[in-house]
Amino acid sequence: MFGFNLQINSYYFLLFLAVSLLLYWLTPKKYRYISLLVESVVFLLLVDWKSIFFILFSTIVIFLCTYFIDKNAKKQKDYISLHKEEMTLEEKKTYKEKNKRIRKSLLIVGIIVVTTLLGIMKYLGFVLGSVQSIVQLFGGNFAFELNGWFLPVGISFYTFQAIGYLVDVYWGKYEAERNIFRFALFMFYFPKLLQGPIVRYNEMKDTLFEEKTFNYDNFTNGLKRMAFGYLKKMVVADTLMAFLKFAFANVAQLSGIESFLSVVLYFVQDYCDFSGYMDIAIGASMTFGITLPENFNRPYFARNIDEYWRRWHITLGTWFKDYIFYPLSVSRFSLCIGKLFKKFSKGLGQKMPAVFGLIVVWLLTGLWHGASWNYVLWGGYYGVIIIISIFIDPLKNWFYEKTKISRNNVFIQIWQHILTLFLLAIGKILFMCNDLSSAWQMFIQCFNWTNLSLQNIWNQIGESSFYAAICCLAPIFIVDLIQEIWPKTSFLTKFNHVPIYIRWPIMIALIVVVVWLGWYGKGLPHFDFGYTQF
Repeated sequence: MFGFNLQINSYYFLLFLAVSLLLYWLTPKKYRYISLLVESVVFLLLVDWKSIFFILFSTIVIFLCTYFIDKNAKKQKDYISLHKEEMTLEEKKTYKEKNKRIRKSLLIVGIIVVTTLLGIMKYLGFVLGSVQSIVQLFGGNFAFELNGWFLPVGISFYTFQAIGYLVDVYWGKYEAERNIFRFALFMFYFPKLLQGPIVRYNEMKDTLFEEKTFNYDNFTNGLKRMAFGYLKKMVVADTLMAFLKFAFANVAQLSGIESFLSVVLYFVQDYCDFSGYMDIAIGASMTFGITLPENFNRPYFARNIDEYWRRWHITLGTWFKDYIFYPLSVSRFSLCIGKLFKKFSKGLGQKMPAVFGLIVVWLLTGLWHGASWNYVLWGGYYGVIIIISIFIDPLKNWFYEKTKISRNNVFIQIWQHILTLFLLAIGKILFMCNDLSSAWQMFIQCFNWTNLSLQNIWNQIGESSFYAAICCLAPIFIVDLIQEIWPKTSFLTKFNHVPIYIRWPIMIALIVVVVWLGWYGKGLPHFDFGYTQF
């Protein structure tokens, strides 16, 4: 609105955060959530003022739907309690069914409204483009242009968050929030607005609204985590992206080793970009005394694809599991599919409801990541792998039982890690390449090392910047390795027990590296966070 770049990796964001913290902690405890709401609204106005109308609309719709769902549930409970002696069982059943239909109608209205808004803003171009391709395939003439169309900031994240809250209230997990300003803060809260995590209201209400006392250790731990996130994003992810944007758009110009390195470096860049944002968002929240859920659990240490997705973007995975997979798996339609397949095999019939749920979840996961067929294919790819793993599990169990080999055998673990990384590499190629032909060409070139030139890397990044980014991977890997070996205590807790004469030089060096290589020294462009577009 005012020409500021208020992305979370900008100087303006740090200035905005500093002012917000000052105002927040100076505000009387009782009204701090109001202060934080105002700051979050201002943040969105500065980032993209047009987006505020969409989140405000979703906020009002979901607030009203949940308010009346909750009011109806309480009215039903009070009425039955008051008239329990004079109502027959049949009358109670009829009364409950009538009110359940009212609550279900409100649930459906809320879901339809917010998903329609998401669908129009994010997927209308994709749908019309697909229709255009089909019409032209059959010789028709159909063309369209969406001039001035834009994607509202954070719409995928806050829409899923709103749906989760609506469904939880409908299921009676907790009461609806009656204060619209408190609910608005849940929706607008600025550190999580752009890229999540996707939070649950019952997990956030205490930490958002409690009357806190300033905690120095929590505040400084938040700043430390933010600094580490900036190292990941500014120094590593942005440096590598300068080459990767070129690489995946110009696959034919890459040498064999550059193709291979493109995939390897994208593993690194994707992780540092998204987990770097989460470190900054979670760290910034810690400075307010607010706890956001973790979204990463060292995913590249996973031993299979299913475990990988339980470690990567954790809040998205649990959202799909709780609100799509479980309801679908026990739906009447899924149970009918199971009964149909039981005619052929009892075991197959038992697995089919879960298979149906997984197919839907992974196709939706692909679409959530982007309005393009390559994202749908990418989601389907992981769905197929996980479904195959369900069917071969009995064979694996038989193998371990017959051979007496331990599942924790070091060679078995190494093989599982290698296979998982290979399958992930194919997924990374599908995700980044513009079309299947480019993806196939990239895959083939990864195994052709007759040309060992790295000229494209040097042209896009430069040797010094490349090696600097690679060197900065060392502390990132060490932190993850330490946390993987000793997962019960956070790394920050361990780090705070390091003597101060070691701890302070490390923090100073970290800040110098981020400022020198991240904001000044590389001469390379900065990039928005990758998941912002989703």
